[in-house]
Amino acid sequence: MWLNGEVVYVPETSPFMQVLSSGRPLLHPVLDPSHEAWLADDPARAAKIREFGMHSLLILPIHARGVLLGVAVFVRTSNPTPFDDNDRLLAEELVARAALSLDNARRYTREHNTALALQRSLLPRRVHGGTAMEVAARYLPADAEEGVGGDWFDVIGLPGGRLALVVGDVVGHGVNAAATMGRLGMAIRTLADLDLPPGEVLTRLDRTFIRLTEDEEEGGGEVATMSATCVYAVYDPATRTCALALAGHPPPAVVHRGGDCSFPDLPHGLPLGVGLLPFPTAELELPAGSLLALFTDGLVEERDQDIEVGLRRVGRALTRGASSLEDLGTAVIGTLPATPPPDDVTLLLARGL
Repeated sequence: MWLNGEVVYVPETSPFMQVLSSGRPLLHPVLDPSHEAWLADDPARAAKIREFGMHSLLILPIHARGVLLGVAVFVRTSNPTPFDDNDRLLAEELVARAALSLDNARRYTREHNTALALQRSLLPRRVHGGTAMEVAARYLPADAEEGVGGDWFDVIGLPGGRLALVVGDVVGHGVNAAATMGRLGMAIRTLADLDLPPGEVLTRLDRTFIRLTEDEEEGGGEVATMSATCVYAVYDPATRTCALALAGHPPPAVVHRGGDCSFPDLPHGLPLGVGLLPFPTAELELPAGSLLALFTDGLVEERDQDIEVGLRRVGRALTRGASSLEDLGTAVIGTLPATPPPDDVTLLLARGL
């Protein structure tokens, strides 16, 4: 028995290497350790052959989509009949079917790891609120069975000591979602430099998203993501106000110094990619010490539960208090019913200084 990832020694003169080199099956009807020269260099394997009474050997290459994945080894012990060509044909059929399953699993794992690495490389390693706000962020990847999503967050310094806070969610999973997330993240940073109102920023981001989708369609690529949601907020420490706009995104939570938590009734706007209506800008008063929590729907949506249940759960967690925003973020994420969650979860906390 070998463990996953363990290196298995195989002599160069063995029939296993012969099959790996040639890519052709090998039928060895009679296996006698005392007459096999290659076993002289592999005494441990020779001892196992004798111990279990292996007397006939069949080795098949594992081919899938033109790639040699390895070899499949069949041995006979209690059955005294040696392997023959009928056994080889049956084994080839079994191995061919197993090879496709192995290759599918290999491809899925590679795509999932690539998407996860891409997503993490595009998310900020640390967020800084400068002299305007104390900020902290939490990102929790979705369950591996569901793949990687397109959540992103950002904190961007603006002229006059103001601060832009961004949280978005590209619909879909895998490499396409992560790549689209990266493009939108870079686009919104460019738009932030123009110092436009939040609604105008989302309107231009919507046009950018539509162009990305059209380019994919014209290029014959697979369009796996057709919409995205986003919240873009700008905090002004001079007036202690926050201007923000939503593109089909959940509303933020506001916790005032007294401990009351609310989810302001703001115009939600349509998701990005629809391109029908402009995104209105709303304004919130954030007195000193107020906390603003931006998040994706993965934090509050639960299967078979109304979203209000998730909002109340998050609201309670935000009002319990913590020694720091980092600890508070950990506490809020800790209220999730399932870990890992079925969808990516992003939480961005910001408190005025």
